[in-house]
Amino acid sequence: MIWKLLSSEKFKDMEIIACPGNSALAKIVECIDVDINDVDRLLEIAIARNVNLTIVGKAKLFSMSIVDKFRLAKKAIFGPERLAAMIESSNVSAKNLMLENNIPSVKFAVFDYLDIALAYINSCQFPVKLRSDKVFESDIPFAIAKDYKTARRLLMEMFKTKFLSKENPRVIIEEVTEGYEFTINTICDGEIALSLPPVQAYRDSEMDHYSDRGAYAPSPILTDDLMYQIRTFIIDPTIKALKELERPYSGLLAFDIVLDANEGMKPKLVQYRSCFEDSDAQVILPLLDEDLYELLAASARLDLSFYKDGLHKFLGSALAVNIVASDRTEDSSHFNSIDIIENLNREIEKNNGSINGIPLIFYGTRSIERASKNLGQAEVYGATAVAESLLDAQILAYKLADSISLPSKAFERDIGDHGMID
Repeated sequence: MIWKLLSSEKFKDMEIIACPGNSALAKIVECIDVDINDVDRLLEIAIARNVNLTIVGKAKLFSMSIVDKFRLAKKAIFGPERLAAMIESSNVSAKNLMLENNIPSVKFAVFDYLDIALAYINSCQFPVKLRSDKVFESDIPFAIAKDYKTARRLLMEMFKTKFLSKENPRVIIEEVTEGYEFTINTICDGEIALSLPPVQAYRDSEMDHYSDRGAYAPSPILTDDLMYQIRTFIIDPTIKALKELERPYSGLLAFDIVLDANEGMKPKLVQYRSCFEDSDAQVILPLLDEDLYELLAASARLDLSFYKDGLHKFLGSALAVNIVASDRTEDSSHFNSIDIIENLNREIEKNNGSINGIPLIFYGTRSIERASKNLGQAEVYGATAVAESLLDAQILAYKLADSISLPSKAFERDIGDHGMID
């Protein structure tokens, strides 16, 4: 996102502040070390530094009223107010919105009590997905259970807070639908939702706890007819319903959608999200032929009327492969090949963020879960290629992924394959 902002032709002197930032960002923009959850402090910085536009990259902040507070102080900010953002922060709110407005979604049931939920899963066809209502307050926001025993254990963990607080937790049990999964990211102003190139992301990998494996955009699987159905029955009804509830949604609204193979590839909504995933941004933004700053600022002003005819996009495809380099020893939680990582990061920096002409983004150190269920650390990179065809982008990205030297390197080798199936 920062690369796209800095590439603006109209705002060549743009200054960017990252809070809290990291070592990679510190080389190109100013970073201020601040507690990202301290909303009042972030507002103080925006006022003191006369920031023209604040872009929020952590969804939890919306539930902490960051947008409400910034707008009250007359500071432009990109994102939804707290009540609008409840369609991400509260899974029950999201499901109720879908149900009450006939938005096609995966089948689900909501439970307030453990014994009733346990009785329900006796009749379920596995696997099932379990979701806690309060996304940012739960130790287990969601999980997939492949059998009754696993589902029972997870439900007991999710409901344990019932005995620790006055408020009963709520848990959603939903079907796991077979079919292609996609994300349609939109930029909204409360009335208009502008679609960005559709993404097929690869997540929930078994290889590591870190689940963002890569993505590609756009996808030929999403035909004009399917995109019309998604717009008509999912996107527009969502924006209309929130406006009628006096919770108009501005900012980024992502629709995670599955094409139900058992119902003739019918699009069904899985969930809403309010921030880019790493891979989403990596493949969408290079294909966007718009000034990103102007677009986000227009959303923050709640006026996207200039873009009423839609967004312009570059021709071609983008594909990102995420590479996980981890210390696989069971008795250590630290990466033990620091020299190799530092040498690679120096090479990336020396070549202006790329190797052999292909951008390689260092996402940083992430937590992963080993086979022993102990948390460890991994270094995660994203190799992103843009080309005229999806096949060419895939070849370029994997050529880089194969060539770089990292210990215990792991990445998925099927990113983009679905997009090349007739």
